[in-house]
Amino acid sequence: MSSDIEVPVLIVGAGGAGLTASMLLSDLGVTSLTISNAPSTSVLPKAHVLQQRTMELYRRAGVADDIYAAGTPPQNMAATAWYAGLTGDDPNFGRLIAKQESWGAGGADADWLVASACRQTNLPQIRLEPILLKHAEAKAPGSIRFGHELMELTQDDDGVTAIVRVVESGEQYTVRAKYLLGADGGRTVGQQVGIELQGERNILYSVSVHFSADLS
Repeated sequence: MSSDIEVPVLIVGAGGAGLTASMLLSDLGVTSLTISNAPSTSVLPKAHVLQQRTMELYRRAGVADDIYAAGTPPQNMAATAWYAGLTGDDPNFGRLIAKQESWGAGGADADWLVASACRQTNLPQIRLEPILLKHAEAKAPGSIRFGHELMELTQDDDGVTAIVRVVESGEQYTVRAKYLLGADGGRTVGQQVGIELQGERNILYSVSVHFSADLS
């Protein structure tokens, strides 16, 4: 591996934001290198709703059709409902408690139709990111590096110099870039350049349960 890489844009983070940035830059003819300290794309569902503006960008990047094909059918996003349970022998299981229209009636609402030529969809990151990775790699082969962690960065008038560590081997190399894009959710880049999150923290806690079951 080269110990000295020079690239116009270094992207830190290979989730939805980083992979999308890689695709859009490639479409503009801008070379980039994307690194992530994670070993692969997401292994948990995480965020899942893709709004209309997001889908407009994905249409421009040529990935919208693949996302729609893998996402929730629009008719299944027309309402949000609360039920007494998922399945079971008790007569109360599956009883509808409440139901309300949501997501513009699955994109069929008149206001949503005039707002954008693209409808929203629902696709968790665990399924979205592999699609984005496939397209990002096709546009810029070899430019996405998982298991590569940003250790240090310095700025000057002409750009940034980053020290990157290969997680598996511990090997380090430097990347010189005109621009560095922080797509890591504020975990590393913000701290490196002294940008702090503002406002009250830990205002709520939530639990995400990811399971598979036969509910037939």
